[in-house]
Amino acid sequence: MKRPSIFNGSRRELEIKMTPMIDVVFLLLVFFVWTASFHAVEYLLPSSLSQKQGTGQTVNVDEPPPEIEFEDIVVRISFTNNQPAWSVNGQPVASLSEVRSRLALVADIKIDSPVILHPDETVPVGNVIDVYDATRLAGFTQIQFAIAE
Repeated sequence: MKRPSIFNGSRRELEIKMTPMIDVVFLLLVFFVWTASFHAVEYLLPSSLSQKQGTGQTVNVDEPPPEIEFEDIVVRISFTNNQPAWSVNGQPVASLSEVRSRLALVADIKIDSPVILHPDETVPVGNVIDVYDATRLAGFTQIQFAIAE
């Protein structure tokens, strides 16, 4: 004998009331509109006005100097008479330590300029790695390698 279910007689359709949900959505919308700021972003504009300090002196506010545009720094490495020879942007350099010092000077001016290492075919890999290490120690991050066609 089958036992009668207590849910058969009281089963009705499930109805979702949307009015409270719409009210909540509108309240959230109003909250976000009230808390949002619609002010225009203000930037510091260059001007030729002067500022007065407490001493009565006038100090002129100047624009920052424009950034210096550098061409790519090309370090050529050649191998003659079983000795490496270097040149930085076409200027011969006597030793690897001088290459390091020149790269450090350029890094002090503009650290994000690209450095191109251009070794000849006969240069041993160890000498190329020495120059690569010198560029990394100077602080350069954009280091590229070039090959002769």
